[in-house]
Amino acid sequence: MTATVLGRASRAEWSRIWSVRSSWVFLCIIALAVVGLGVLVGIDVANDPESAPADATAWDGARFTAMFALFGTVAWAVVSSAADHGTGAIVPTLQWTPRRGILLAARSAVIALTVTAIGTGLVIAASAVVWAFVPELGLPLGEGLRGLGDVVVAIGCGALLGIGLGLATRSTAAALVLAIALLLVLPPLVANLPFDWAATVSSRLPGSGALFLLLGEGPVDDMTTTSARLTVLAWAVGAIAAGGWRLLRSDAGG
Repeated sequence: MTATVLGRASRAEWSRIWSVRSSWVFLCIIALAVVGLGVLVGIDVANDPESAPADATAWDGARFTAMFALFGTVAWAVVSSAADHGTGAIVPTLQWTPRRGILLAARSAVIALTVTAIGTGLVIAASAVVWAFVPELGLPLGEGLRGLGDVVVAIGCGALLGIGLGLATRSTAAALVLAIALLLVLPPLVANLPFDWAATVSSRLPGSGALFLLLGEGPVDDMTTTSARLTVLAWAVGAIAAGGWRLLRSDAGG
């Protein structure tokens, strides 16, 4: 019975995502940014082949595009999770799926899987575009799978972070501000504070973890792929826990 209800709620969430104009706008903007940047990188390297490191591949050329995919998909996840609270559509949603735990699972899974798949697919497309412009770089499968694994973790956890913030705040604007702060503003801001502990604190923020996974850079030298993955995962779980608690314990209009 639970599986049936979960399946029905998941189909409803999938339909809800694609029935609103904002989802198509997000899709077009993210695709234009990610693939367009891949075109620019490909043209730049084709015009100046020596600018690329000797061991570089087309996957490396498209790594920067993953940051645009991350920010775009997180914003998309926030809007998809919080919008019906602002419009009041959450009331008929809960009438359709009164078991809030089921709704939480369906909403989190469908939104996160959808935007992660799209974001990762666009990064693959951008890499293929770079390869088309500079075929000598190559597109080795093994390196691609390793890099895409980090892309999936970063975008997937970022999406869950956005969903959790959206459910916790029940405000698209507030959740977007918090997501931008945690991913983009606070990591470099905290890292540049004149205190010994600042860089360590910055490395524990989700933006630093995502940056390390996507670009291999972080505020401290001892960051590793494992620590970065644990950081973004911890923030994702914490955000979903906070958002889930409010969904389960608070009145829909509260």
